[in-house]
Amino acid sequence: MEPEAAPATAPAAAPAAAPAAATPLDALVVYCHPWEGSYTHAVLEAVERGLGRSGASFEVIDLYGDGFSPAMSAAELAHYSTGEATDPLVLRYQGLLARCRRLVLVFPVWWNDVPAMLRGFLDRVMLPGFSWEATGAGLAGKLQNIGRVDAYTTSSNPTDYMRERLGDGIQGTLLDATFWQLGCGAGTWHNLGGMDATDEGERRRWLTEVEKEVAAQA
Repeated sequence: MEPEAAPATAPAAAPAAAPAAATPLDALVVYCHPWEGSYTHAVLEAVERGLGRSGASFEVIDLYGDGFSPAMSAAELAHYSTGEATDPLVLRYQGLLARCRRLVLVFPVWWNDVPAMLRGFLDRVMLPGFSWEATGAGLAGKLQNIGRVDAYTTSSNPTDYMRERLGDGIQGTLLDATFWQLGCGAGTWHNLGGMDATDEGERRRWLTEVEKEVAAQA
């Protein structure tokens, strides 16, 4: 009897390829309004047109359209200090934020502040470890990839009145404090103030200005 042939040696497996780096985004737009018929939605469309004209790569987060929940749960708070996120939307948003070079926020000013939905976005998405670390002497922001933050908003109050008498919540608190702490670059507030007293021509002109401005800055 001939000796049994030795089993053929399987070829060595090729080393696993390193995961491809995520493609950077020129801009990430975070849109916060529940009604598509709103003027804020028209502002979003102007921002999209401006980015499209410039050839910039961009994505849009539609918080209401995505069904995002702004309320942090007890389970999330229980392990908040670990920075762990389990909500697929939170993980998706974090991935987009980590890729973008510019952040554009589009929302109405409600009661001199951001809508609760956008506040919940900050609470649930900007987790420790992902977007900041505690130092004992203030937060150390980790979103240095975001070189610029622009907020396009509308308000019933005039813009100067909001800056001088109502606490300057958008420029002073949201952009110059919160996003600065997160490591982002310069923030600029663009607001159509006193909107209730504007006419259709003024609103159309502002949309044109938004589109041109976004295209020039992309």
